[in-house]
Amino acid sequence: MAKKKKDEAEAEEVLAGENPTESQPQATETSPSQEDNLIQELSETIAKLTQEKAELQDLSIRKQADFENYRKRMSKEKIESIQYANADLIEKMLDVLDNFERAKKAAQENNDIQAVIQGIDLIENNLIALLNSKGLTKLKSLQEPFNPDHHLAIAMEESEETDEAHVIEEFQAGYLLHDRLLRTAKVKVRMPKAKE
Repeated sequence: MAKKKKDEAEAEEVLAGENPTESQPQATETSPSQEDNLIQELSETIAKLTQEKAELQDLSIRKQADFENYRKRMSKEKIESIQYANADLIEKMLDVLDNFERAKKAAQENNDIQAVIQGIDLIENNLIALLNSKGLTKLKSLQEPFNPDHHLAIAMEESEETDEAHVIEEFQAGYLLHDRLLRTAKVKVRMPKAKE
């Protein structure tokens, strides 16, 4: 009967999920030398990770400093670029200024109005050539269809002879710098007569 009770107890343990044949894991005991080795390995790992962290922090600080220096250098170069962007044009304009001074001196010395007019025409042609070489183009307005993007109508007249608005007089020339409108032309426009 004792054997039967023992068998029943084992069956109940199996049903309860406990297996009496498997032994429960027990805490392993380590020797002092194993503990020392483990502590030493952990200390070395901590030291290595601390060193890597310090190196990464140093690298991060250096990269931030490099970026800040780059940003300051770009800002300085941008300011200088804006300040001196027209240096080449201004240097070439000095020749035009010199020509005006020569024309003025020649007019004072020679009282020849035709020579003065020729000198001014020469200076104007030189200035136009200089500005054209820098990308300036004069808008063609006279007898052209009215374009509100390029023309500013400051006067208008109606006519039965025209069927579309077009420019009949230019008061001030308009200019393009490369493909960008620099100044609109001030013009007089002939409009078709309004139908009544």
